[in-house]
Amino acid sequence: MGFDQANRGDPFRGDYPGLPEHGRWDEQEARIQRGITDLAHRRYQPAVRHERYRLLNQRRRLQPGRAQREEHTRGFAAAVPRIDALPVGVGFDTLVESGELLITGRSYDGRRAPDGAPGPGPSAKGYLDHIGMEAREIDCIDLRGLVLRLTPSDNRVMAPQELADVAETLRNRGFTASLSHVTPTASVVKGMGVPQPADPPTGPPQFGASKKKPARVAIIDTGISGQPRDDRWLQGVTGDIDPLDQFPLPGGDGYLDLAAGHGTFVAGIVRQVAPGARVSVYRAVDSDGIGSEVTVACEMIRAVKEDKAHIINLSLGCQTHDDLPPIAIQAALEVIGQWEREHDREVLIVAAAGNYGDMRPCWPAAFRRVASVAGLGPDMRPVPWSTHGFWVTCSTIGQGVRSTYVEGQESPLLDPDPRDFGPDAWGVWSGTSFTAPQITGALARLHEECGYPLREALDRLLAAGEPVPGCGQALKILPGV
Repeated sequence: MGFDQANRGDPFRGDYPGLPEHGRWDEQEARIQRGITDLAHRRYQPAVRHERYRLLNQRRRLQPGRAQREEHTRGFAAAVPRIDALPVGVGFDTLVESGELLITGRSYDGRRAPDGAPGPGPSAKGYLDHIGMEAREIDCIDLRGLVLRLTPSDNRVMAPQELADVAETLRNRGFTASLSHVTPTASVVKGMGVPQPADPPTGPPQFGASKKKPARVAIIDTGISGQPRDDRWLQGVTGDIDPLDQFPLPGGDGYLDLAAGHGTFVAGIVRQVAPGARVSVYRAVDSDGIGSEVTVACEMIRAVKEDKAHIINLSLGCQTHDDLPPIAIQAALEVIGQWEREHDREVLIVAAAGNYGDMRPCWPAAFRRVASVAGLGPDMRPVPWSTHGFWVTCSTIGQGVRSTYVEGQESPLLDPDPRDFGPDAWGVWSGTSFTAPQITGALARLHEECGYPLREALDRLLAAGEPVPGCGQALKILPGV
């Protein structure tokens, strides 16, 4: 497969058919427009954001006397983090795990040895002991000794701003510490009234039957729906199960949760672009769209070490209080880099640039070794809800993208006119969550069909794009509405 000048910006021209014809401002398009307008305006609506945070915590708070239900799926315990927010006027509040900081093992006690044993280097331990904070290991064997949790030793409640001040003091002393960030699947879960039901494609793609070894794609997300599908679009996709209706605890309310089906939707996008890819979905984010940076970091490492993933898709991300990179995810990238060197393998990581509508870095997309993907409208022009900036690698259509969804009824918390989704459901959804898997799928397809090494596949794909300021190389892959 070679990209020529005639296909500049549209490298797979003709391979991905458009959506069914519809009249201008029909019901579906009107609902999509309402959703993206809500997404774009959320940064200017602190009251709406704060009400959503309150609702999220209320849904994950157990009733007195009720035991928390633990669901274990392929190594992931369905932990339910409590969240706090550092508020801002315009933009999006920084979401953090309540009551804790993260610090590198090297900063905490000067450890240098590979086994994490304390070493002779500079140590923050004395200062932390003095202010009453203690360290404990995180629940991820591959990050043991690399990253530690810091919590008050006397179980006192520390407000997020107080924790942020401690983290800044530690950094001013030369130590690597930060708040423990939440990495949601969107800026504040879904926009209003999305996704919307959609007709399925007329048939499977007329490509993807290559006999070459398929690319292994790992999707770190909400998991994959366990509901059976007869349309075979997700046949062979494996992974952790998305419970779809976990909240409010302990047993749900009969409606789809606020981010239910997100991982299923992302997996369907990869499958549309690269039908031959071997896809596994890891659950690091709960079905309300909330996950900790520690859990995301652990699942990234597991995808590489257990399943030998070639490409990792991260349709999630956060902005940090100080715009510095999240400690746990940075450590995970270092572990993955060491694994690449030891095994002479390469792993590409693709991440959504974010739905924050500004130029501040969104992590993990903003890491230099990560391919970040912003969103465009169906006309291939930038959209106001997508994060953008010099650090963005590329972009593609993220408005009204069609993919596989799940069976169930929307919650009236999200849509005043909730929609029902039947078996073998398809939907249209908007956000950079759905641009990243298009690039992931394109890389998987080039790797399998053309035999390109992963880095070469990325270079060739980017060279086929059209430069757009703040959006990197623009590439048309799947259509939108």
